[in-house]
Amino acid sequence: MFTIRFQTTEYRPDLIVTLRDNVDGWDKDISGIYENDEWRFELPETRYPQGMQFKFVLETTYWMNGQNLQVFPTANANFIFNEVAVQFPLMNEMVVENSHVQQLFFPPNLNENQLFDVIVIGSGAGGGIVADQCSDQGLNVLVLEAGSYLFPTHVANLPRQHQVGQFSKHVWGLYDEFKVNNYANTPNSNFNGGQAFNLGGRSLFWGGLIPRMMSWELDFWSPEIKQYLEGNGYNLAEDLMNRSALPASTYHQEVKRSLREALPEFNHLDAPVAVQYANGNLSTIPTGMFSTADLLMEAMLTNGPSGNQTLAINLNHVVTQIQTNGDNVTGVTAYDLIAKKYRTYRAKAVVLAAGTIESTKIAQLSNLRNPNNLIGTGITDHPIYFTHFAIPANSPFYNPQECSKIVSQHRNISATNHAYNVVLELGADFNQGRFMDDDTMKRHRQLKNDMMLCEIVFLFNSPLMDDNTVRQVGVANVKPQVTMQRSPSADPFWGEMNALKDQIINTLGGVPLPNGNLTLNEAGLGGVAHEVGTLRMGAPNNSVVNTNLKFHAYNNLYACDLSVFPTSPAANPTLTLAALAIRLADHLKQVVG
Repeated sequence: MFTIRFQTTEYRPDLIVTLRDNVDGWDKDISGIYENDEWRFELPETRYPQGMQFKFVLETTYWMNGQNLQVFPTANANFIFNEVAVQFPLMNEMVVENSHVQQLFFPPNLNENQLFDVIVIGSGAGGGIVADQCSDQGLNVLVLEAGSYLFPTHVANLPRQHQVGQFSKHVWGLYDEFKVNNYANTPNSNFNGGQAFNLGGRSLFWGGLIPRMMSWELDFWSPEIKQYLEGNGYNLAEDLMNRSALPASTYHQEVKRSLREALPEFNHLDAPVAVQYANGNLSTIPTGMFSTADLLMEAMLTNGPSGNQTLAINLNHVVTQIQTNGDNVTGVTAYDLIAKKYRTYRAKAVVLAAGTIESTKIAQLSNLRNPNNLIGTGITDHPIYFTHFAIPANSPFYNPQECSKIVSQHRNISATNHAYNVVLELGADFNQGRFMDDDTMKRHRQLKNDMMLCEIVFLFNSPLMDDNTVRQVGVANVKPQVTMQRSPSADPFWGEMNALKDQIINTLGGVPLPNGNLTLNEAGLGGVAHEVGTLRMGAPNNSVVNTNLKFHAYNNLYACDLSVFPTSPAANPTLTLAALAIRLADHLKQVVG
């Protein structure tokens, strides 16, 4: 026997390092033992009479960088490698783990003989709300989520990953550590988004802004949906998501008053956010920013009909195919990443809610009937332009203890005039996360020269772009191909937008950030996960799903994520998706309850 040793303290269990060699054709993992800060692989030298070429592999997925390693083994030989010689690419696949918390609070239901009322594929904003609402109404629900349990709540409710002294504002500051790029761009495609495979999906990593779509935007949607949203749909969604504005302050009111004077042709509104600052007149602890991880975990921890009695959540279940027979869905096949086996579950109805790209991938892997040839066609992200600026101490609007968040819309806004929302945020580094340690906050203020971090964002409505597509070419472990270009819908408003940006900053006495400028920057496609349209909703002859979000070609298959949007609205889309999810749950209660 001879021994190969990989000395490492960075890649220790629960991470797994294996070997793959030329003798086994590079496709068989050879396991080792981790002990005394090293992975140890003991092998028979007689197996490699011509020498051995091999590589270390991390998590059975990430091959070490560089050329193959080579040794010529003899009996009792030791071959030692360290972290300088062995380096792996960054892990960007979904996290697969079965932690104690996951096992304790999310025991899977693996009964393939059970007939559920509803199977929901995905636990994000759409799927999580549908599942919770259906369960609350007494339907027996199974959620299939590809990812693991990461956090019990939105990351804004956790201690923040502060960048002390820097102008950093995002409440989803941990997203870069956990996002997955489960897609591949075709040549000349510019999509730069990411996906969240975990309990709660992308709802753990979002900004919390929940404006309503305006009436002119809804004119591009079906009258039935417009009537629902403007009737009671938005009210229901806002109640569910704890709609509020930043706590009123004299400073905030003064900012709004000054904007009204400088820009009387605009309405300046308190920005609605999905944050529970207080729970009515009750003395319960505020929940912070909304996520479906909170929603679903609360249900799983609560015994009873509004809790875990009718809800099961199978984590680490990657859906690979929706089984059909004629006009009906008969089952959902998923690969159990923990047990490493395929399982097929049955339900009276199935809801595809895995996200704009992933839902399309599953639909195409399942060879779903596509009568209008629109599955995967039209992926669109609305144009977003932004600039950061600072309010210095000599500005009348400088107040290091305050913040303000305002949405402005032109009084004569329409599809062809002033067709954008303006989001203005002052003191953004303080309303976008918690400071637990006063010393951290004090040092942060000192290092940024006591300036207030501010941001202006312009968001535009966009029709779907049919030249943009998502295509699954190959089996389930092959990444779908995205072909996507920017929408030109903001281009006619460039001059107006640029002038308005300057006017707002001048009104507030704003200045560029250190080493910065006030130029408007265009956000990257998919950068804030607003891409829509691959399973668009509408009439039978020009869409994939109807106004009940049911696939035209099937009796019991539905979709509920941003893929169903028939346009990419100027309004941030999460509130509208939540309202559609509530409506779908009510519909499912009628048809399968």
